[in-house]
Amino acid sequence: MRNHYHFTTPPKRLTRPDTRFDNFSLITANLMPFMSEYQALSDRQPKGTALLVLPSPTSPLRHVYAAVARVLRENGKNVRLYSVE
Repeated sequence: MRNHYHFTTPPKRLTRPDTRFDNFSLITANLMPFMSEYQALSDRQPKGTALLVLPSPTSPLRHVYAAVARVLRENGKNVRLYSVE
């Protein structure tokens, strides 16, 4: 299977020297009511960590999230995976 995911050059304002990147989280839309819990979990991670909350095992998005995690790791990012269960 060929990987179709790739990173592009970020916008200029994101590459300014005074821009600091903290953690970011990737969750499915149905988990938005619980965003404060995932925000707190993300805040406890080391700086620069990508937090991915995997959807249920039957969801087709689970494979997409796993592919995103793999691409982030290949690009040297620290990735933490959590399951929705």
